[in-house]
Amino acid sequence: MSSTKIPSIAELQDIIMDLLKNENLDDSIYLEIMHYSLDDFNKQNLNKDYYGYHNISHNLVVVHNTLLAARGEEFKKIISQDDFKHLFVAALFHDYEPDKTEDKPEEIVASNFVTSDPKLQNLLKKIDVDVNLVAALILRTSHPWKIKQKEIEPMIAKHYTKSKYSKEKQKQNHYSNLGWFLSITDRIGAYALGDFLDAMELAKKNSHSLGWEPEQIVQRSITYFETLLNEENEMSSKVLKSLPKSMQHRFQENYSSFIKLREKELEIKKSISNGELQLIPVIEKKISDRRFAEMLFDIFDELPDPLQFKKGTFFESLEDPETILVTLRLGTESGEVIGFAKGGPLERYSLSNKINDENYGKQNTIFLEPLAIKAGYWGHSGGPDMRELFRKETKKRKYAYLTGLQLREVIQNRINREDKIEFVQKLNPERLDYYRVTL
Repeated sequence: MSSTKIPSIAELQDIIMDLLKNENLDDSIYLEIMHYSLDDFNKQNLNKDYYGYHNISHNLVVVHNTLLAARGEEFKKIISQDDFKHLFVAALFHDYEPDKTEDKPEEIVASNFVTSDPKLQNLLKKIDVDVNLVAALILRTSHPWKIKQKEIEPMIAKHYTKSKYSKEKQKQNHYSNLGWFLSITDRIGAYALGDFLDAMELAKKNSHSLGWEPEQIVQRSITYFETLLNEENEMSSKVLKSLPKSMQHRFQENYSSFIKLREKELEIKKSISNGELQLIPVIEKKISDRRFAEMLFDIFDELPDPLQFKKGTFFESLEDPETILVTLRLGTESGEVIGFAKGGPLERYSLSNKINDENYGKQNTIFLEPLAIKAGYWGHSGGPDMRELFRKETKKRKYAYLTGLQLREVIQNRINREDKIEFVQKLNPERLDYYRVTL
């Protein structure tokens, strides 16, 4: 997988605590505040198994980026120790919602939590952190700011009137800039930490949060980068300069990789439109060729981790006669494989304990794993064609039902087009729902 990995949860916590110690902010209260935040994220299952962008890792990455940049060359003389600890708390809780129902964060909910939670208020008093100032910083991370500014600015102004730190106009301007600074470190996120495989996984999760179609992921990701680098250049250029050179390089490298992938997408689209290239779905027999299996695994490994079912037994599953495998090939039935659909009897899968399928144990249902398609080939009917051939093979094997996980909007669109698909379990906040097709 990735050669440059995003630090683990434990590694991020250690780095953050070291950054706090460098500021002589090594009181155990800071660790307690961080654990309080992480405990609540864990209670909501916003961990590595959560299919969403705004998880524990993202939250700690934002704290990590914020504290690093705060002591970079552009900000070390501007951001005081008091600012530093307020930014620490704001970054830690900027996406927090006690009753999260969807991945896209609600900054108003997060700011209200900070100003109303008794335990957090008590902890913050011990380190002299003003909850109203933290709330104002969180509100400024609302995005896109141009659209939300009119609604959010009066709320920020109200918090300023309640904060002992921001009575003067000059101070208010300072903290508004700190909020903008936090918004930039938030959106730079782990794009400055991992390599392009990590960046693609982030983009896929972010696309779900922002409601992008799969074929829009690369194009919208480029727009995401360009908004940061061009429209908000005044702040983003300073933030990037204040991060370690390795992170600056990684961010720019990932941006360039998205541009190159977009160029490839357009070439593929042109070839398909001109009839020069066809995507052919093919039913495969039991796979015993190790090199072929490893090539399939490389495509499988491009899926976000929460969508990688049976990863530990991937190769064994290819040799299982009950596995159904449909590949997507270029040009002919023996052409290059650029994607696949795989599944097997429902009873072979360990699903979320939120899912209760009445047919489990009846041996009448096939579970279709999330489709795996190489980047660049999304949105060209390859997915629907594989799914249709998979469905035909499932029916041929005398199964009564086909189930799987899919984004809520996609399932609803398919319900609108056909009668035989239904929601079995809606799963929040990720909105990656369990569906059933009657064959």
